Amino acid sequence: MQKALYFMPDISGFTNFVNDTEVEHSIHVIAELLELLLDNSSIDMQLAEIEGDALFMFSTEIPDYSQLLQQTTTMLEQFHRHTKGYETQRICNCGSCRSAINLELKFIIHYGDLAFIKVKKIVKPYGMDVIKIHRLLKNEVPVNEYILFTDSAYNLYKNDTDETWIKKTEPFDLNIMDYFYKNLENIKDSIVLESIDNSTNTIENSIPDLIIEEIFDINIDVLFSYISQLKYRHLWEKGVRRIDYDSDKINQVGTEHTCVLNVGSLKFETITETTSDNLIYGEKTKDLMFAKNYHYFIRFHKIDENTTKIDINIYFEFTSLGTLVKSRILKRMSKIWENKLVHLHRISTNII
Repeated sequence: MQKALYFMPDISGFTNFVNDTEVEHSIHVIAELLELLLDNSSIDMQLAEIEGDALFMFSTEIPDYSQLLQQTTTMLEQFHRHTKGYETQRICNCGSCRSAINLELKFIIHYGDLAFIKVKKIVKPYGMDVIKIHRLLKNEVPVNEYILFTDSAYNLYKNDTDETWIKKTEPFDLNIMDYFYKNLENIKDSIVLESIDNSTNTIENSIPDLIIEEIFDINIDVLFSYISQLKYRHLWEKGVRRIDYDSDKINQVGTEHTCVLNVGSLKFETITETTSDNLIYGEKTKDLMFAKNYHYFIRFHKIDENTTKIDINIYFEFTSLGTLVKSRILKRMSKIWENKLVHLHRISTNII
């Protein structure tokens, strides 16, 4: 029977969220990370299935030990670069986005027989070796990030392993199973991201050209969700034909979306400001007529559990022609935001 190396990267660390936003964002985060792992697979492996937070992969071309260790190291490094990026780029404060940095990754590797089962047009690996690697997803390894070899995988590479591999024996069902693991927790600590300036430096004047304040009878997190999640934008951004954006991605710093108007379009980029106290959401564009740059920040202030105050600070860097008609532009922009806030109030009182 043909032999194969089975390879399973498995993500852990999310708790059970009940809030709709948290569940949706956890799905997006896991999907991004699984795509990242696939993109960083340097060994020619076939993806048999996506199983929740794990990838089930296999290869009949058996890689050497150094290739295998390099792949797991690269995957783990890129995984933590991505999760650490949420700390500097996220705008959402939901449980999923806050805890993304705490996600962990382990690798389960097994060498065994390759057999398939076919149901309709679906063909997947099948048999005791498939069961064995899945059993080992739940184990008693005392560290959170590691690479685990079953006894058969270890025997395949035993001439290349060193003293950092630790043997464990554990009961599974009615059987006793030996496996070996190598601690990989040091990799996360070695990842240092370059500092990223989340704010915009395109406007020299730090004084807003326009300030709008409003109070809403709605929970701060719910209001922030309506404003920051692009899927809700059509509910209160009534002055555009449609909003084009990637619905498979979480809106964070650097995310772009396009407001398609009756004539032309405006491309916006999500920005924020560094703060430890308040939720802040912002956007910027260079596409606004009469302005070299335009951006705004919305600061959210919790008054009580069901009341939220927002401050909208709007900034322009006018062109020469824009400077001549500045007052008219600001008056028009004030009207535009007034209309947006009317629709946001309707959302908060369920009168849509």
